[in-house]
Amino acid sequence: MNHSNYSTPARAAVCLALALTFLPASIWSQSQQENEPRILKKVLPTYPEVLKRMGVGGVVRVKVTIAADGSVKDVEARGGNAIFADAVAGAVRNWKYAAGERQRTAEITVTFTCCNTVTSVP
Repeated sequence: MNHSNYSTPARAAVCLALALTFLPASIWSQSQQENEPRILKKVLPTYPEVLKRMGVGGVVRVKVTIAADGSVKDVEARGGNAIFADAVAGAVRNWKYAAGERQRTAEITVTFTCCNTVTSVP
């Protein structure tokens, strides 16, 4: 005995709709990784001396707008420890990416680990 209020074709339609809802997100994520702008020149920010002395570390996330020629057009702070934002923006403005057909954006995370280490992803 079937206690379901939905017929088999209706259930199939719901399953298909759900699959199509989530499929584009996975395709977008995969194509976004494949189209990640390639970095040709990376300049890490200098750890601010006053923050080193104070033992302060932190993370900064920025969104970078990349011109078609590969130069950095704009750097926008997106979160993290704001006291490091100027150091990150100044360094990232000197990055160089491979040229592309159009303007692009990239997300960058920079980590300042007390008291001398600076890393970035990518």
